[in-house]
Amino acid sequence: MRNIVQPHITRLWRHVQQDSLFRNSLYLMLATAVVAGLGFFFWLINARLFSSYDIGLATTLISIMNLVAIFSLAGFDTAFVRFLPKASRKNDQINTGMAIVGAIALLLSGAFVLLVGTLSPKLAFITANPLLICSFIFFCVVTALNTLSDSIFLAYRQAKYSLIINALFNVPKVALPFAFVPFGAAGVFLAAAVAQLIGFVISLGILIWKFNYRPRFIIDYKELRLVWRYCTSNYVAVALNLIPVTLLPIVITNNLGPESAAYYYVAMMIGNLLYVIPWATTKSLLAEGSHDEEALMTHVRKSLKVMSMLLLPAIAILLLAGPFVLRLFGASYTQGLAFLELIAISGLAVAAYSVFGSLFRVTKDLKALVVMNICYAATIIGLAYAFLPLGLTGIGLAWLAGNIVASVVGFAYHRFSRRVAVVSA
Repeated sequence: MRNIVQPHITRLWRHVQQDSLFRNSLYLMLATAVVAGLGFFFWLINARLFSSYDIGLATTLISIMNLVAIFSLAGFDTAFVRFLPKASRKNDQINTGMAIVGAIALLLSGAFVLLVGTLSPKLAFITANPLLICSFIFFCVVTALNTLSDSIFLAYRQAKYSLIINALFNVPKVALPFAFVPFGAAGVFLAAAVAQLIGFVISLGILIWKFNYRPRFIIDYKELRLVWRYCTSNYVAVALNLIPVTLLPIVITNNLGPESAAYYYVAMMIGNLLYVIPWATTKSLLAEGSHDEEALMTHVRKSLKVMSMLLLPAIAILLLAGPFVLRLFGASYTQGLAFLELIAISGLAVAAYSVFGSLFRVTKDLKALVVMNICYAATIIGLAYAFLPLGLTGIGLAWLAGNIVASVVGFAYHRFSRRVAVVSA
């Protein structure tokens, strides 16, 4: 049996090594799997050290930090992947993006601190200590810059460094909760945030060492003019894409309670293991399409092949293993089982939505990208409020519906664009 299987594995590995789309997809999947896998143990430890109430508050605060980071990217993460490979002054483009992203993160995190009492009164505990305020703002900036650095590695088609970095900063992250037990919800947040700092320092070191990057605090307006339209449209699209993920914990905390927010966060974290497959594959699709736009549809077909081979078995495994995994966090966490099952079923719609997103970014069909994401965000948030009486199950139904609606809109735009292209030809 071994003699039969081994040649097939060897041929598959050689194909992966020779095809940059497959290779970078694999590295991105492994990188995200490392984050999710070690994150699983991180939250498992937290569930033993902290109450579900503290974890609910902390996960909401971490979601806010991630929301600030994503909003701060201002589209530069996608612009780097799309334009950096052919840029004549790569350092200037990177430094300009870093400076703008850092400044936006500083402003947004500061604004949240000022408005936290109104936006989410249960999180107002962060304003009780000036050191905690400064820490929150500082780590929001660091998280934004650390997230941006991943796009630089992908732009160079060197996603293996994302895998290395994620492994290096997530290993100590698992041990950090023990150091912050006395601080309650703030301690959980600080444990996650310190890990982001470690990751950014490592990323910066690799960029300097391997890619001849020279950090400078500058804004090169010539480079900015080249990408600002693309950045702006992608900024809107990405913000719309992530609004549901980051606002839902606030909606749940304010309406269903911190305990439900904890169940939501753990279930979504497990579900994100599944979403690694479409996310990594379509990010690699964007990078490959940006290098060779004429072969875009070939890359799309290869991406669909990768996802179909991996996604269906992964969905089945998650549906079967979900109850057992949730029980590891405690018996009460099984209250999120129906939500987790809906997250798993949504995997196919998430994959379709992700493919259309990368397709529109490569072809620069930014109107289609924005409209698709408006439908996505509006459907999920609108239905989440409408289905609140159903608890977390209602949130799961809203998530499934939003991804389906976005996929249908993306398909309609793609078919329309192809018909217009045929008529024009």
